[in-house]
Amino acid sequence: MDLKKVKIKNGFWQRRKDLNINSSFHEILNSFEKSGRIRALTNENISSDKPHIFWESDLAKLMEGAFFSMQQEGNENLKSICDNIIKKIINNQEDNGYLNFFFKFHEPENKFTNLRDRHELYCAGHLLESAIEHSKATGENFFLNSIEKYIDHIIDTFGREYGKKRGYPGHQEIELALIKAYEYTNKKKYLKLATYFIEERGKSDINHKHYFINENEILKKNSQKLDFSMLPSNLRDFIDFHSAKDESVFKDLEYWQAHKEPINQDTAEGHSVRALYMFTAMADLARINNNKDLLKTCKILWRNIVDKRMYIHGGVGSAHIGERFTFDYDLPNDMAFAETCASIALIYFANRLSKIEINSEYGDVIENNLYNLILASTSQDGKGFFYDNYLECNPGYLHFQDRRHGIRDEYHICSCCPPNITRLIASMDMYIYNTYQESLVVDQYISSEIDLLDKEQGLKIIQTSEFPYNGYSEINVLNSNNKETFIYFRIPSWDQKTKILINDEEINYETFNGYAKINRKWKAGDKIELKFDFTPRFVRTNPNVRYNIRKACIFRGPILYCLEEKDNGKNLNNIMIDSLNDIDEKNIKINSQNVTSLFTKGYKLKDTKKLYIEKKLSLVERNINFIPYYLWSNRGENEMLVWINEI
Repeated sequence: MDLKKVKIKNGFWQRRKDLNINSSFHEILNSFEKSGRIRALTNENISSDKPHIFWESDLAKLMEGAFFSMQQEGNENLKSICDNIIKKIINNQEDNGYLNFFFKFHEPENKFTNLRDRHELYCAGHLLESAIEHSKATGENFFLNSIEKYIDHIIDTFGREYGKKRGYPGHQEIELALIKAYEYTNKKKYLKLATYFIEERGKSDINHKHYFINENEILKKNSQKLDFSMLPSNLRDFIDFHSAKDESVFKDLEYWQAHKEPINQDTAEGHSVRALYMFTAMADLARINNNKDLLKTCKILWRNIVDKRMYIHGGVGSAHIGERFTFDYDLPNDMAFAETCASIALIYFANRLSKIEINSEYGDVIENNLYNLILASTSQDGKGFFYDNYLECNPGYLHFQDRRHGIRDEYHICSCCPPNITRLIASMDMYIYNTYQESLVVDQYISSEIDLLDKEQGLKIIQTSEFPYNGYSEINVLNSNNKETFIYFRIPSWDQKTKILINDEEINYETFNGYAKINRKWKAGDKIELKFDFTPRFVRTNPNVRYNIRKACIFRGPILYCLEEKDNGKNLNNIMIDSLNDIDEKNIKINSQNVTSLFTKGYKLKDTKKLYIEKKLSLVERNINFIPYYLWSNRGENEMLVWINEI
């Protein structure tokens, strides 16, 4: 959805968007300046931190968030900040179009020699996406022209034609950017290259050898020693671990989703962000090319993720080593990885599928992610960020786990997530509404306005939502073209008895793939009210999730709740709940933010001084207090628990 057509107005998410630009953007920018990311663009002294191979992508994502915001609000200060960075970036451009400061200044001899582990094409993709949004926001093309020149160089370098490299990126992303560039410029060369990068992946040459294997052999033959110190620590660990083994370790190539051709993949494997960026690009190509086989693969992969490999808060990628998918139902809580970027990528995947077919499940997954993991990833003041998002926190335990703790960081050495959050929140207006044939689709209940008077839908509406505090949303028709038009309203999976009133009269409605389908000749002044059941409810997991057997968690509407030590004392794992007990609501403040807390009668195992005992432990009745998961870790480091033992 075009950001110039839709705009969040007032309410919960407007405040969050304001925080995103007024606080988070500047906090991230300051951390980038302190770490040397901006000085590195001119090869200045960058302190003791070596430049990463993907620092350009960090800057590109942060600027893209600013450009999304500028498309709706305009902001000369943001423009000035970003233009200064852009000029430093494009000053690194070489005559042939090549544009990457790390390889220009530090390893010019290694350009495009290690696609598997380096991030040249990944950085190029983020630069291209940022340049497109800069063009939309400013009407200026100097940034886009420069990046298009770089992309032309990449087109000249990669492909099946004689003399070109038959390679593709180790970290997918450029595929998304190329598709966006195609849809923005209508230049088919971008679609062709995106298609090549997807279709070539996983193939072997005439000698039955994979490109990444050949690439590694050439590196060894040339005695090139790669400096992995410039990779994120968890990826260093992964590479070092496997490099200690024989060369056959990479034969499956699952980490890079190169073990099979993408169209033949049926489970989500390897690094979760890479996988989901690739799946998103596949969905885009399926839509643009009307490729039913590719769409079938996308839907198979979707089912594997949401049915067997997705956390309750929308996180994916359960393993710390490799930041990756593991196997079905492997969803540990205290060692969950669930990288923030992976959830963002899952939102992208869901959104792209929703452009192909109408299915409320896509909106459900987006909603769950937005209100739970995405909100939790950033502190209340917008200055701290989670890279990984676990569902259980015991500080005493986590202090023995390298790089893990229960406090959001103001700075990440590998800083992909904070700027990714910035660009997502700045652009989330696009995820509220959709179109299906000549109909309007309401996917999210967020206070906003959309103007489609010049489109087939012929409607201008304003939505006022009380989400996530209460289950009420009102939609008023401001103007219409006075013709019969369908509006589809998503019925959340957590409330299949949603009430809908039109002009104060409750209606019976037909459902279609999880949406209420209402057709009428809409006119200015029409009022639609949607009433959702926000009664707290217990949720349990499939018994194959071994970590959560005989456990339950609590939702209120779309909001996941958790226990925190601040409200319930230590040893949260000793607490037990009874789903037959009433759950009451109470309005409280957490650091000046109004929030609905939940409380109920529960039990706690009586403590003992003995390590092992034969006698069954007794239970002591006590009050249990829940807060929204997205607000945990805003009152100091303390225990947190989502899945609670159930009597």
